[in-house]
Amino acid sequence: MARHIFPDDLRWSIFRDMEKEVFRAEIISTRPTVAAGLDEAVQEAANLELQVQVMVQEGEVVLPGSPILVLAGAPVNLAVAEDRVPGWIGKASGVAAAARFFKTALAGKLQVVCGGWKKLPLPWRTVLRRAVSLGGLATRIAEPPFLYIDKNYIRMFGGIEAALKAVAHLPGKKAVQLRGERGGIAAEAEEAVTGGAHILMADTGRFEDAARLSEFLRERGWREKVQLAFSGGITVRDLPLLLEMDLDIIDVGRAVLDAPMADLRFEVRGRA
Repeated sequence: MARHIFPDDLRWSIFRDMEKEVFRAEIISTRPTVAAGLDEAVQEAANLELQVQVMVQEGEVVLPGSPILVLAGAPVNLAVAEDRVPGWIGKASGVAAAARFFKTALAGKLQVVCGGWKKLPLPWRTVLRRAVSLGGLATRIAEPPFLYIDKNYIRMFGGIEAALKAVAHLPGKKAVQLRGERGGIAAEAEEAVTGGAHILMADTGRFEDAARLSEFLRERGWREKVQLAFSGGITVRDLPLLLEMDLDIIDVGRAVLDAPMADLRFEVRGRA
């Protein structure tokens, strides 16, 4: 009895006379997608004592009808696998495909990052962060070492200037989240630039805030000193407007991480 299948699973009774038979199954995609989540899917299949052939590489575009994994094992193990294995690939591949779309749509025009994986439940972080990377997006706003000083740090220090002073001894770029909570977003930007920030993140989701920041920085002659980033509910519909704006970086969260799962099918092909 496979130790990763519950002893009271009804499928033990359904397939009780077929324990020694071996069948082959394939996990296939019905639409083009970007393969991801394979490591986790293979581990899940191994837990179910199945033989596994990996037919594609992570990051590869999978065409409709192409097998992603080929599995072989006893009927009860395959029946349970249908519930447990494809989900890893489906969710991660959907995220990777969404990331690839944004990367392709904005290639060479804006740096696109997806940092929202940090808010996911811990068990999902590794696979979905890797999926974002496989789709071609960065998962952090800057290369390490860097520090992201968010609104809660700023609140606890009592202001942007104090927060930047507290981390001035630490190496790397300093990115500051601007929300317009302390005298308006332009006032926050001034405090951040004069305090030594390298990246200003307008995290309000309001395009007018990003436009106001760009105008303000150019008026002060500071635009070339800092990178200007924007975040907050960005969707595919926003791309035409974003391409017209004076931005360096956009951070896309839910539009990538909440992307629909890749449409997969689990097909038993016959006896192995």
